[in-house]
Amino acid sequence: MNFIPKQGNAGHHPLDNGGPVFDRRDSTLGVMDDLQVAIHTYDGCSRGCPGCVVDKHFKNRARGEPIMPQADLAIAQARVSEYYDWVRANLNTRDDPDAYFSKDGFQVNHYSYTMRFGNHSELPTDDLIMIADTLAAEYKVWSTAPTEEVPKFADVRKAVPGRYFLEIIYDPVADDAAFIRDMILEMRSHDILGYPEVLVTQRLLNALSPEQFVDEYLAPLGDLDVQVQFGRYSPSKTRSYSTTQVVPVDQEVDFLTAVAKRVVDQKLKLHPIPIAEYAVTLLDEYEELTAWEDGKGVNLDALPDEQPFNAKRIMEKTRDIFLTSLYVDHNLDLFVWSESMGQHVLDWNFGFKALGNIRDRSIQDIVTERGGVVDQMLIEVMRNLMTHPKCGPCRYKSFCASHAVPLFRKWHDDDGKHCYGYLPVIREFQRDYRFLQNMIDGFRDLEF
Repeated sequence: MNFIPKQGNAGHHPLDNGGPVFDRRDSTLGVMDDLQVAIHTYDGCSRGCPGCVVDKHFKNRARGEPIMPQADLAIAQARVSEYYDWVRANLNTRDDPDAYFSKDGFQVNHYSYTMRFGNHSELPTDDLIMIADTLAAEYKVWSTAPTEEVPKFADVRKAVPGRYFLEIIYDPVADDAAFIRDMILEMRSHDILGYPEVLVTQRLLNALSPEQFVDEYLAPLGDLDVQVQFGRYSPSKTRSYSTTQVVPVDQEVDFLTAVAKRVVDQKLKLHPIPIAEYAVTLLDEYEELTAWEDGKGVNLDALPDEQPFNAKRIMEKTRDIFLTSLYVDHNLDLFVWSESMGQHVLDWNFGFKALGNIRDRSIQDIVTERGGVVDQMLIEVMRNLMTHPKCGPCRYKSFCASHAVPLFRKWHDDDGKHCYGYLPVIREFQRDYRFLQNMIDGFRDLEF
């Protein structure tokens, strides 16, 4: 998701150095055009990966069955459908230059569900069809472990047509890259898209060097033009607050920077999300293209003047992102969903309170409540941006606001030299124009 875009088609201004300009026409990279709703549909999994976020209570007591009854799923669908209409009628039509969504800005064009957190391939086909049919969005993302059950999802798609994606939880220490590759190809044969997600843990870093990780576990996917998501491990209630797998931020940044360099040097056709998206955002929307040279990246000594810090604009754009990135848990409690360091739902599991419960209240009433939880979160974001020693002097603090970095830091601090902005990693991805343009084109092909 980009944050403070220029109005119109960002990134089409000629460069002073005569270099190439990114063609972002009709690409959804860095563009929020979807009402994203994650929903807690299943928490079973037969695997035992370190860092697993699956709730042990449901894993042990609700194995092989949905954890939300159809009646509650129907309530969620009714609330989301009603809210989607409200968003299009109220956010898309505003005449407000400070808003992210407005008449002349970006538009919410559809809504989607991401089914979390367990291995949904374990569910019977009839249950998957029930979930897909009840949650009536065109776009559906299912979390799953590496599985041979791709035909099951193909059967669900035949029964309930739509755009289907599989989010494959990929543990390089335990999983085989060739199997992941074959799974992705089989998915595509059924018109199902998706990507692997790798959780960065101490187990991973202890087992593999950055070079081994790329050569043995990413390179086999390197001709597929596929997204790969990197997620940060954080202690949580479902992880018994264990810190065993926590990677210090400086160590994580060093690892991912080396990974990024090798991916770019080997010209792998991978789309690392969200971190490489940020590389484009900073070049285009923070005008770093004027200080950039292909093959070398950004000359930090030639960066343009820092953009003015417009607190009202940052708050309103962040509000819009929060209002369109939501999570509904098994109790029908509503939370914000962040895509900063991987995908984290800001729920009780990470120490955040619910925005409200949608069983008896509409989503629009909850998220627009004056002085409510959303307002409290925004105040906390702005306070942290302006007072934190890392954010205060940073030229990119407006970008981090919409990704809930100030809130996540409150739960688990980014102590050390580096921060949750992962700038050294971004700089490596910025070295290669073709790599970034290929990723932009990949988002255009996805249309999502």
